[in-house]
Amino acid sequence: MQFGKSKDVLYFGIPSGSLYEQVLRILDRAGHPLTKSRRYELTTPYDQDVVFRVLDRKEMAAKVQKGIVDCGITGKDYIYEAGLEQEVDVIGNFIFSKRTNQPSRIVLASRPENGIEKPQDCAGKTIATELPNLTRRRMKELYGIDDLQILHSEGKTEAKVVMGESDAFTDITETGETLRANGNNLVAEIFTSNPQLIANSSALAEPVLRDKMEDIRICMDAVLRAEKEPIYMVFMDVPTSVLTEVEALLPAVVSPTVSPVVDQAWRAVSVVIKESELNTLAPRLLRLGVDGIVPIPVPKVFTQDMVTVQDLA
Repeated sequence: MQFGKSKDVLYFGIPSGSLYEQVLRILDRAGHPLTKSRRYELTTPYDQDVVFRVLDRKEMAAKVQKGIVDCGITGKDYIYEAGLEQEVDVIGNFIFSKRTNQPSRIVLASRPENGIEKPQDCAGKTIATELPNLTRRRMKELYGIDDLQILHSEGKTEAKVVMGESDAFTDITETGETLRANGNNLVAEIFTSNPQLIANSSALAEPVLRDKMEDIRICMDAVLRAEKEPIYMVFMDVPTSVLTEVEALLPAVVSPTVSPVVDQAWRAVSVVIKESELNTLAPRLLRLGVDGIVPIPVPKVFTQDMVTVQDLA
């Protein structure tokens, strides 16, 4: 068994570090509950044909490319840092942040007293960063700068500027508020990153493994979409006389379900609605004579567009 793997079993990489708790939480809601432990291999009683291997998030792309795991989740920045973005297949893009629902930004920043106001000012300077390869590559690609020194940092990167070890630094941020609050200037955004599900090309070519990867991706997508904005199954009683008008107002994944009731003057209608849509529509529906609007929270919704894997790289 190469890399200790069994045939027709999917080996799925879970990233250690900052993404670990989030991935476990989402997998739990996606039907793969895993018990936190210090073990490097985790399984769920609901699917014995999937083994989850906990790996360093920075090494995930290399482990996937080599086939130690068939697929795995890690940040797009770490894939780019490893220089393996052309060596693995991206089959899922996720946004875990509930605060902004936007990718994280990798920014170049400095202290005002250092006089770095634009990226070109970094020529010949020292940049402290946890992503040395990515930083060097992006400064060259975006600004044509290759005359700079890289100080590899494993934490407390901002402090290296304060203590005079570097002239600028890179950091991962969603809004930049904390960096500014600490007295830094945001010089430029050099990369955007989000968690990605990447796959080994050979594993992806095997139908059994590909289907298992897709099953997990679809379920994770369903969880994250529902978390992005609450969704409700809404039941309501609609006067038959305004049914056509109500149907025209209602958004839905598919057409609203309309059922007859004993009193022919009414129809029972059910529909899937986002919370923002419900808050807008409910008053309008009431004014049309609709009664008994009852929203029931939906933990996730599966839609046909989840099946088709698009170019996500």
